[in-house]
Amino acid sequence: MSPTAAAEHRIFPMRQDHPFHFLSAAFSYPGQEDRLLPTATALTALAADLELQAPSAEELIPGPLPELQAEYVRLFDNAPGGVPAPPWSSVYLGGSSVLMQQGHDQALAFYRQAGIEPTGGNEYADHLIHELAFVGILLDRDRLSLLARFLDRHLLRWYPPFHRRLQEADPCPFYSLLGRVTDLCLHHIAKEVT
Repeated sequence: MSPTAAAEHRIFPMRQDHPFHFLSAAFSYPGQEDRLLPTATALTALAADLELQAPSAEELIPGPLPELQAEYVRLFDNAPGGVPAPPWSSVYLGGSSVLMQQGHDQALAFYRQAGIEPTGGNEYADHLIHELAFVGILLDRDRLSLLARFLDRHLLRWYPPFHRRLQEADPCPFYSLLGRVTDLCLHHIAKEVT
C-alpha cells in the first residue's frame, strides 16, 4: 500500500474545524507542497495554545515536499531495519507486534459502538490517523462517555509507547512537535472527559 494512497482515502470523513481532525490530517502522508506551510503554521499555533516552545513554522519543515515525504516514510512506513514508529495500535497492543490483531479489533469495536462502520480506505482501521479522527467525531457528537472509554481502554494504552518511539527516532522538527502536541491534546481531553 502506498503512503500517497493512504492520504487520499480515509475511513472517516475529514473536517478541519476541530483540533483532532487537524492532528489526524497532519499525521497523514504529506501530499501537497502548498499545504506544508499552512499546516506548520497551524501546528505552531496549537503548540503555543498548549504553552509548548516550538520553532517557527518555517523551521518545522525540513525542506521541499519530497524531504518531508521521505521523513514520513522513514518514521512510519518503511525503513531499513524496521519502521521506528509504526502508527497502528495492533503493533503495541496484544504483545505480538503484528498488524490486524488485538488493537485493530478493539478500534473496530469502538467505531461500531459509535454507529460507524468503516468502509474503504487504504489504511487499516487502527492507524493513528483514523483513531485521532474518531476522537474528533466523538467530540463533535458529544459522545463523551464513549470517548472516555476509547481513550482509557485503547488509544492512551498505545499512543505513549508510539510517541516514545517517535521521539527516539530523532524525527525532523515537524514530526517531533506533532507527536508532542498530540500527546498533550490526548492527555488534556482525557482529563476533561473522565
